[in-house]
Amino acid sequence: MEFINLSKKKCYLVRCSDWSTIIEADNESEACSLSLVEMLAEEGKGLKLSPVMSTTRLLADIMDEEVEQDVSYHSVSRMLANAGFHELSSNVKTIFEQ
Repeated sequence: MEFINLSKKKCYLVRCSDWSTIIEADNESEACSLSLVEMLAEEGKGLKLSPVMSTTRLLADIMDEEVEQDVSYHSVSRMLANAGFHELSSNVKTIFEQ
C-alpha cells in the first residue's frame, strides 16, 4: 500500500476495458501511456483493451465533487503509440476501425 497526498502529487485514475489504475503523472497522456506500459508488463497478451480509455484527475477534495465531471477520453491506439508500442498500436487501430 502506498500513501498518496493528493495536494502534493498529480495523480490520475485511468480506466480501460475491464481494468483501472491510479498513477502519478505530469498529464493525462502520460498517465495513459504509463498505465499501458505497466499493465502490459503485468498481464502481457492477456490484457484486454478497448478503443478508448479514460482519465480522471484525482484532487484532494474529490470526495466533495462529482467524479464524472472531469473525465477525459483518449484513443488507445494513440496512447499505445505514445508508449512506444507502434506495432500493437497499428493492430489495435486496424481491429477497432473495422
